[in-house]
Amino acid sequence: MHAFQRPHVPSERAIEKGYRFVELPFDVELAPICAELRRVQLPWQPSQWKWHRGTWFCVLRAGPRGVGPASELVTGVGHDAPILAELPSLKELLDHCFPEPVPLAWLGLSPAGGVIRAHVDNLHHWDEHHRVHVPLSTNPAALLCVDGHCLHLAPGRARAQSACVAQGARNGGGNRVHLIDDLPPTPAVQAWLASGRHHDGAPDPEALRHIEADPLADLSPRELANPELLKVMAQQ
Repeated sequence: MHAFQRPHVPSERAIEKGYRFVELPFDVELAPICAELRRVQLPWQPSQWKWHRGTWFCVLRAGPRGVGPASELVTGVGHDAPILAELPSLKELLDHCFPEPVPLAWLGLSPAGGVIRAHVDNLHHWDEHHRVHVPLSTNPAALLCVDGHCLHLAPGRARAQSACVAQGARNGGGNRVHLIDDLPPTPAVQAWLASGRHHDGAPDPEALRHIEADPLADLSPRELANPELLKVMAQQ
């Protein structure tokens, strides 16, 4: 477990993820999806997690709204957010272009210079599902790092990444937007993963220097003046 995170007791139904990254068979035309995204006003929400500070979420399919921004990502699955009705091509992708309909999905926006600090996804849902990224807009300096190894994810390709070891991201370029899905380990999903090509990535000392820093070391005066926020982040 990472030093800046509370201990995690894995789910009894945790699935084996013997990979860092897996490039998956995925054949979809992203141009209509990206055009849809440019036409609508996406309801971006700031992250509620300390290691994601400075990044943004747009929930597409998740659970009911709870307390805090993007809380839907921890309250369940299968509920379409209102914005998805305005994105028919993206909804078609979630429903029909993966081995199973996607039960939990969101867009993740990392702005230029954005950092996601090292952490392990520490809810049982994430022990029990595979995490898949589809970059929609990216740049060569955007790196996803898993277990100390970093990889740039090219646009339009689907890659699974292990979320049960320390992970983070560093964006050294312009805005980076990923579609992020969680898929259950059904026979169809397991077969899809087995057909993919494994990548280990490589250490990137500069990216890791940013990713492995204390996520609370650079709190703003506004954040420091919010005791409820500090309490929540301390418990994460």
